[in-house]
Amino acid sequence: MASRLHICKGMAAKKLLFAGLFFLLIPAVLRAQGDLRFFGTAVKGKQPLPGATVTVIMDGTTQLYQLTTGKNGKFKFTIDLGHEYRINYSAPGCVPMHMLLNLKVPPDKAWIYPDYVAEVPFFEENAPNVNTALFAREPFIKVMFDGKTGFQDDPSWRFIDRVFKDVNEDKKRQQELAALKEAEERARREAEEREREDDARKKLLALREAEERAKAEEEARRLKAIAEARAKADQEKEKETMESEAIRLEREKQERLALEARNKGIKSQYENSLLKLVAESERQANMQKFTNMKRDAEGSSVVEIMRLEADRIGRSGFLNEQEKMRRKHTLENKQIKTNQEKRLVQDAARIERESKSALLKPVVKINAYSYNPSPNIAISTSPGFLSDTKTTVISWPGGKRDTFRAETWWWGVTYFYKNDQAIDAKIYYAELAALKKR
Repeated sequence: MASRLHICKGMAAKKLLFAGLFFLLIPAVLRAQGDLRFFGTAVKGKQPLPGATVTVIMDGTTQLYQLTTGKNGKFKFTIDLGHEYRINYSAPGCVPMHMLLNLKVPPDKAWIYPDYVAEVPFFEENAPNVNTALFAREPFIKVMFDGKTGFQDDPSWRFIDRVFKDVNEDKKRQQELAALKEAEERARREAEEREREDDARKKLLALREAEERAKAEEEARRLKAIAEARAKADQEKEKETMESEAIRLEREKQERLALEARNKGIKSQYENSLLKLVAESERQANMQKFTNMKRDAEGSSVVEIMRLEADRIGRSGFLNEQEKMRRKHTLENKQIKTNQEKRLVQDAARIERESKSALLKPVVKINAYSYNPSPNIAISTSPGFLSDTKTTVISWPGGKRDTFRAETWWWGVTYFYKNDQAIDAKIYYAELAALKKR
């Protein structure tokens, strides 16, 4: 049984960062309790096991969860720190198991949010070479706090070694037999190797004796050659004594000539390097001059382009303003035309009404009645581009008519007119009020 466990360090680090910032903002007494997320996978024979039951019990009494693994054998839950938990596992035909989680941590670590990931293997009740009785008595895993920010399996809990005891013994016997067979084979190979070494030792001894004889003969020849060489050296020494002075002088002369030739080469090389340096400096100066000229030319072209663009934008703005004014005048003319057409229609209707009323009324003596006709009032409102116009037309029988107009401009100022003559606001409202009472 192998349980794979690791703490998701990346997610835990993010939670630790968030917790650190949170603790800087509130008092320590208001710190939230941390929790642990448990991610498990139930397997049987290295295949996911669906339908297994997982029960989580807190502090030995409170059952928190009872889960069923999905098709992929996975399950997960979240439990608070500061408690001890027992997690029971069961599945049809498999040995019931349980594990213990001790999530009690020091107060300064109560805010951590680690993850625990485990693979839980299930075994059949009659599985060979498995001591199933241990599952009923002991937990197969004990989880403990690692002293930092996570939890890990208790390394001192050697449950796996005991549950597979029979298998380990069979393996041990097989290993012992294999070791015994290997020792016998090794002894046989060592005996053969010793025989080969004895043969090689004898051959090596004979070879060494032959080499020693050859060395002795070579040493004799070397000593003879040395003696002959010494004799010859004594003969030539006298001759070299006479020639040594001439040789020395010739050698000094050749050395002097070689030194002069070497100095001449160094001087020539220095002059060539100096010429190259001057040429390179001149080239760099010309290149810098060319770069400055190019930059100045580019700057002038950019300024010209910017000036042309500013002129184009200015002309475009002027044309836009001209178009706006043209539209404004068009709207004003249209409004004036509409008002004039409306007035013509009103006048025609008034004339027609007066003519019909004259035909229907009997002729009476003027002296018998006092005639005080009521005016006809027509009010129209015309919203414009820059101002809103309210027009009031007061007309009497016989063709008399007064036109009152109030123009309110977009900046909030209102101008008043009577028959196209500017009047005061007080006069405007007083005359309208007096006419409307009649």
